[in-house]
Amino acid sequence: MLRDQAKPVLLAGLVGLISLIKSDHCRDNGFASPDNYTHLCYSDIPALFGSRGLNLGVNPYQDSVNAMEYPVGTGYIASTLARFSDSYLQFFDINALALISLLIATTFLLWKITPRLWYLFPLAPAVASSLFINWDLWAVLPMLIGFCYLRRERFDFAGFYFGLSIAIKFFPVFLLPVIALYFLLTKKREWFAFASYLVVTWVALNITTAIMYFDGWLLFFTFNQDRGVDLGSLWYAASLLGLDLASLISPNLATLLLVLIALASAWRVWGKDIKSAKSLDSESAFRLLTLLSFLSLAFLFSINKVYSPQYVLWLTPLALMAMDFGSKGWREGRVWFWIWQVGEAIYHLAIWQYLVEYSGGTGLSPTLYALSILIRIASLGIFAHQLSRARLSLPSRGND
Repeated sequence: MLRDQAKPVLLAGLVGLISLIKSDHCRDNGFASPDNYTHLCYSDIPALFGSRGLNLGVNPYQDSVNAMEYPVGTGYIASTLARFSDSYLQFFDINALALISLLIATTFLLWKITPRLWYLFPLAPAVASSLFINWDLWAVLPMLIGFCYLRRERFDFAGFYFGLSIAIKFFPVFLLPVIALYFLLTKKREWFAFASYLVVTWVALNITTAIMYFDGWLLFFTFNQDRGVDLGSLWYAASLLGLDLASLISPNLATLLLVLIALASAWRVWGKDIKSAKSLDSESAFRLLTLLSFLSLAFLFSINKVYSPQYVLWLTPLALMAMDFGSKGWREGRVWFWIWQVGEAIYHLAIWQYLVEYSGGTGLSPTLYALSILIRIASLGIFAHQLSRARLSLPSRGND
């Protein structure tokens, strides 16, 4: 048993060490641009140490103009680690070690949740390449813990961990409609405990900053509302190909409309079944929850104004949970998973080479970068489609 438990720890630790070695060139060169793009080791972490005042030891939200453009959880994690750092290089080192620890913890948790598939997370090239781009793993781990407590029907703890994850990175807020559906399908009355703990946790972590530094606290929301189309998005790819879709319709409005259309379509497909169903057993409902959670974030990222490279850290664990079903699992699933991950790897190579070109060096042309965006989103769509067919047992799917 101890030998089995050591496997995820050792594999994740090895992947984290390799990723750290890969970043060594950038560290030796001060993360200078475009060298950090050429060697595929760009990170937001050292860049924000000085530009957001983390080196000054002040509250990261007190300057309304130059506040951290992240939720308070990320801001205070970064500012706390900055207190132990004398330079941006030391700040990167401390954060990298923390993120490797989180990778090990996340992999170990996936080993507990999906004992047949956990290894796909650390072995995915795009996952390993994304570890040190930003602080996402700080939020991914509590989200997964929240799913574990949902499965164990400890809804108070589940609400706490989802509230914590939202306070760090906010993405899990888009899973709340799916979780509401889970409670509707299982007809469990503990939804109030889940919602109460989530709201209280989020408010408790935000209220002081919102009162004392409201403008800085609000910056995260206004920044994401006002930002234009950005790297990785379909919108950005279209602009590089000469199609200015953003001038035809606001990306914010288009995203809202597409989300509403998706919800309406889902209700049209499943609404009658939901209304007529007595209730699903907890395990079946949880499996449906994992699928819809993956599809929700995959859809959101695909239509969003920005699709950052590290978003694969959110999708991959959800995909593994959604793939883990049936007595033998989804045999064909690993093939489709790797098709998606190849698309991610192509994009991870392309974005940095495009930024070399964007910075004035010799890199990837805008047209080829746009193509890499389309490949990435198409490969995700293909995997999501095949996973949905398998999980929902559509007529076109063969037997397990």
